[in-house]
Amino acid sequence: MNWLVLKDSKTMSGFVIAILLAILSVVFAVKESDYWIVLVVLATVLTFLSVNRADKVYKSRN
Repeated sequence: MNWLVLKDSKTMSGFVIAILLAILSVVFAVKESDYWIVLVVLATVLTFLSVNRADKVYKSRN
């Protein structure tokens, strides 16, 4: 069922990069840098795109 999504390298790399951006945004927020907002927005957009791709991959299975 989910194996097709887990094998898709673009989807998984999108999720991994989004998680890393979220962790990095927390680090920037702790250091009182204003760039954490940009990283949160990028992580959210990347998560949205990855979920859409995962949905497309899941629905295209035969």
